[in-house]
Amino acid sequence: MAFNGNSSLFKHLQVDVNSDPETLSPPQPLDHNNDRGSSVLAWLNYEVFRKDCLDRKLKRHHITGIAFSGAVGIGVFQTSGEILALGGPVGALLAFIFAGLVIFSVMRCLAEMVSVRPVAAPLIDFPHTFVDEALGFTVGVMYWSVCCDQQQLQALD
Repeated sequence: MAFNGNSSLFKHLQVDVNSDPETLSPPQPLDHNNDRGSSVLAWLNYEVFRKDCLDRKLKRHHITGIAFSGAVGIGVFQTSGEILALGGPVGALLAFIFAGLVIFSVMRCLAEMVSVRPVAAPLIDFPHTFVDEALGFTVGVMYWSVCCDQQQLQALD
């Protein structure tokens, strides 16, 4: 159905857009000399923004989740586009299959190590025991530095 300016449905849709939101009144009857499209927008402006306030109900973890998922989503789409540009669709499929197999293998290995050696701090103990003592020490120092950085960032909030 096309917009008909003479329709009785739109005759009540005129609001002064420049008025103060505190004193905003409901839409007045339509003046036939004015543009009806702008009066529809003015009426919608009145209906949507008449409260003139925000309900701040999002908690910190909601905002963090939104930011994290937005960053990860953008990274996935950008990386996917670069992979498609470099390797084409078959190359991208092979790359995703290969990366998935590597991640699956690493997770299976970690599951096996945890079942064989159930310790309280496997992040430091596994590199120390299964690879090299220096690697275990390095991982411990890096973990400690990240924890210190997190403490400082939490103190700023």
